[in-house]
Amino acid sequence: MKIAIFAFVCFLSAFASGETVEELGYDWDNIKPINRYVEPIGPAPAAQSGLRIVGGSVATRGAFPYQAALIINSSSFCGGSIISNTWVLTAAHCVDTATAVQVIVGAHNPRTTVNEPNQVRLAANARVVHTAWNSATLLNDVALLRVATIPVGQSGISVISLAPASSGNFAGQNAIVSGWGRTTDASTAIATELRFVQVPVITNAVCANSYGSSVQAQHICTSGASGRGSCNGDSGGPLVIGSVEVGIVSFGARLCQAGHPSVYARVSSFRSWISSNSGV
Repeated sequence: MKIAIFAFVCFLSAFASGETVEELGYDWDNIKPINRYVEPIGPAPAAQSGLRIVGGSVATRGAFPYQAALIINSSSFCGGSIISNTWVLTAAHCVDTATAVQVIVGAHNPRTTVNEPNQVRLAANARVVHTAWNSATLLNDVALLRVATIPVGQSGISVISLAPASSGNFAGQNAIVSGWGRTTDASTAIATELRFVQVPVITNAVCANSYGSSVQAQHICTSGASGRGSCNGDSGGPLVIGSVEVGIVSFGARLCQAGHPSVYARVSSFRSWISSNSGV
């Protein structure tokens, strides 16, 4: 399948200035975590237990300085990653209908600025969504957000390198996914602290045992063994191996703790698109 490398830019009306904005009075208990799911075609690979990020741990402050939190239309939440001093990488399904996005960087608890000396809140002034994004098939689930200036280099804020187009499939390697997504299937809100979990990358063929043809070459998957992986609210966040982002949280099963794989947009498949639209 050929992937279009064109995109559209939509200026966001509410935060068009791109300047730092004051802390907004969000009703955090009603900020809904965004995620997309696909009904598995079979049972989970094995009986599972535990939590997801689900299955992870609270991050040490500053451990993931490339992590961004996104507040979409003052009502929804996603993750993202800092790839330059003006661009944040995220999932298309997070921002495809956005009219205003606040980008929070340098945060451990994005709900507050108290005891958050490195936290910076910025307004996205433009978005770029892959023109081949398909909300029905969840293909081409990649987008970019532009802000005026991210203080890269400030304590707790840095960029993440991106996997090149020539990358292999990473199967068998351990990766880390981070975010503020739901920590249990019973939870309805995002986590108060940044969390992470180490997960093994699996082949797309194994991943397709759970999701069938929904898994394509443009995806990368991680095992859900022991109930580990991404969940609602982690969407758009980074999957990292070493110091390189290899995936963007895209979709999973409706029940995050059931043990099915987590699926990500494969960064190497979209490397040319990212470069063409952001210069990164």
